[in-house]
Amino acid sequence: MRTPSTPRGFTLIELMVTLVVAGILAAVAYPAYTGYTQRARRADAIKVLSALVQAQERYRSNQSNYASSLEDLNTDVSLLTPNYEVAITGVGNPASLATGYVMTASVKAGSAQADDSSCAKMRVTLSAATLTYDALDSNDGAGAAQAKCWAR
Repeated sequence: MRTPSTPRGFTLIELMVTLVVAGILAAVAYPAYTGYTQRARRADAIKVLSALVQAQERYRSNQSNYASSLEDLNTDVSLLTPNYEVAITGVGNPASLATGYVMTASVKAGSAQADDSSCAKMRVTLSAATLTYDALDSNDGAGAAQAKCWAR
């Protein structure tokens, strides 16, 4: 003769508690994950801007001024970073590429990095033989963005 077995399985309340705990963990983890991926993509922009600074110095060693376009540097930036558009402009008004330059990596609209409004533009400026690193938010405002975007 068989003895009655104990009930097996989960009750509905146990399943609901498990789902609530999983939902809370996901709500906490997802923003942290997206912040991490944004910081990782910013590192791509920093890498590209650093490579272009070196390319500008190589160009300047053979020319009397800095390159005025990415084509002059023989660099295809779209292969290096799909999330940023990079541009070179001169220093001063009017633009003078003999004494320095400004390189800007702007977040591409519709890219995976498009939601990064706090570091929408990252810039490297060479003026008077001094490199300056800064960043702008999506409203072109500076501020705490520099330390956050150019973390070392």
